[in-house]
Amino acid sequence: MTRDRMTRVNTQTARVRFKNVQGLVLLGSLLALVLVFTNVLPLLRLLQRAVSPEALSWLVSSSLAHTALWNSLQVSSTVALFATVLALALVLLLEKTNLPGRKVLKLLLFVPLVVPPQILTIAWLNWAGPVGHLQQLVKRFLDSNTPLWNLYSQGGIILLLVVFTLPVAYLTLAPGLSHIPKSLEEAAGLDGASLTDVWLRILFPLLLPGVLAAFVLTFLAALGNFGIQALLGIPAQFVTLPTLIYQRVASFASGGFDHAAALTLVLSLPALLALSVQYLVLKRRDTQLETLLEPPLRYDLGNWRWVGAVTLWLLVAGVVTLGPFVSMVLTALTKAYGLPPTFSNLTLTHFAFVLGELDSFRRALANSFMLALVAALVTATLALLIGYVLLKLHGRFALPLQLFIDLPYALPGLVFALALILVWLRSPVPLYGTLSLLLLAYVGHYLAFALQSVSAAWRQLDKGLEEASRVDGASLFARMRFVFLPLLLPSLVAAALLVFLNAFTELSLSALLAGSRSETLGWLVFGLEQAGSSNQAAAVSTVLVLVLAVLALVLTSVQRIIQVSRQTP
Repeated sequence: MTRDRMTRVNTQTARVRFKNVQGLVLLGSLLALVLVFTNVLPLLRLLQRAVSPEALSWLVSSSLAHTALWNSLQVSSTVALFATVLALALVLLLEKTNLPGRKVLKLLLFVPLVVPPQILTIAWLNWAGPVGHLQQLVKRFLDSNTPLWNLYSQGGIILLLVVFTLPVAYLTLAPGLSHIPKSLEEAAGLDGASLTDVWLRILFPLLLPGVLAAFVLTFLAALGNFGIQALLGIPAQFVTLPTLIYQRVASFASGGFDHAAALTLVLSLPALLALSVQYLVLKRRDTQLETLLEPPLRYDLGNWRWVGAVTLWLLVAGVVTLGPFVSMVLTALTKAYGLPPTFSNLTLTHFAFVLGELDSFRRALANSFMLALVAALVTATLALLIGYVLLKLHGRFALPLQLFIDLPYALPGLVFALALILVWLRSPVPLYGTLSLLLLAYVGHYLAFALQSVSAAWRQLDKGLEEASRVDGASLFARMRFVFLPLLLPSLVAAALLVFLNAFTELSLSALLAGSRSETLGWLVFGLEQAGSSNQAAAVSTVLVLVLAVLALVLTSVQRIIQVSRQTP
């Protein structure tokens, strides 16, 4: 009797294991099929065209390509240096001192991270451009009739890219302070070390891995940025790799796609190298400093804290954040571009035209909302399933899958967009210029973005939950539906909202993939500004900023709910 019972138990266990393996294989096969179309096939096709003899020959001999490469490396390195140094100073002031109003200052500092780069550029053009409000104010103060500076230049591109990447550097550096034990600073203070000595000899050496990571991330962000470089660089004929790729594809010139593919190869190599360095730096930082987590020690600046607060408020709030966006709103309300914002010059005509008469705005709004919503739902679902598969795979089996997921997001959007064009332009299925291809691009590009938060949530789950449900005979899909999904739902919602927030106004993908009837909001804003309709571009941008502000508030509320749920036993 005992042997029969053990035999039945073993048979039932074997059946359950077989079903689990069968379900995992089926799930993995379906995910692999999806990834082949969204990620693998485009990247392989791009590599094939990039290394063709004609493309490589043009790349080696073209002086224009060499100029674009030099300009891109020069601009990106300069941006990374300035953004990292400024972020380091801001982190020390806002995270380690008693500076008044530091919480609000941090929120204002993060605004460029939420606002799309093309809208950020339009805001700054209305603020500090040739007829911008700040430039006009300074010219009147100096009694000058000539422009004092020019944003349509290499310097203007560097300035805007620093503003755009500064929050990235700050967010990379700030967590490093929480890993530095305050006992080191207290011991140095007892030994008579000054504040400068503590920061230079203790804090900075421990923050050095984070400083290198911030430099790498800001370099990548500047290198692949398209919106700022296109809006400021194309009018100034300052060519960089992203703008040259766009021009070669958009012109449909002979050999343009091969030339653009070769340029994407050049654009991708520094990004891949930088990502490798970043991985090694962050890995080292995690293993060395993870055990040093303690509450931070804040320094009293005395009366100097008011001087620092006033200075930062004028620069961060007045010049960098509020000034540009207030100017954008005033431009949207002004009768004609360049007129002073007096009461007699104010009008709602541009808003009325955009919201009521501009057919492309309504079409772009519907397209962007639908694409962002579907992409958010699809990427969150795929992230849920892929996160489970990656949890079960180990070592060499998980690395190729993770690589093909991460590459479309790590590479600049223009690179992935070109890869999709090369696959679907002459395919039997007419996808080029349609919303279907844009959706495919969004899913492939933002999948890694969604997977980051979902994978972290998967690793935090108790393994005993799956073991218990497996013993009860639950299949893989039953466990996924009734056990994992309720626990992971807050993280899935947060991932979907993040994807929606980024996809709703993106430009780098739609710059090459959008067609005449498949406009997106990001592409519409870019097109209006390029066409000289600055007032209407400002009106559309103002509407989008308001929408993004609401979405950001929703995302913040969801993240707070997730934190509370994780803290609740």
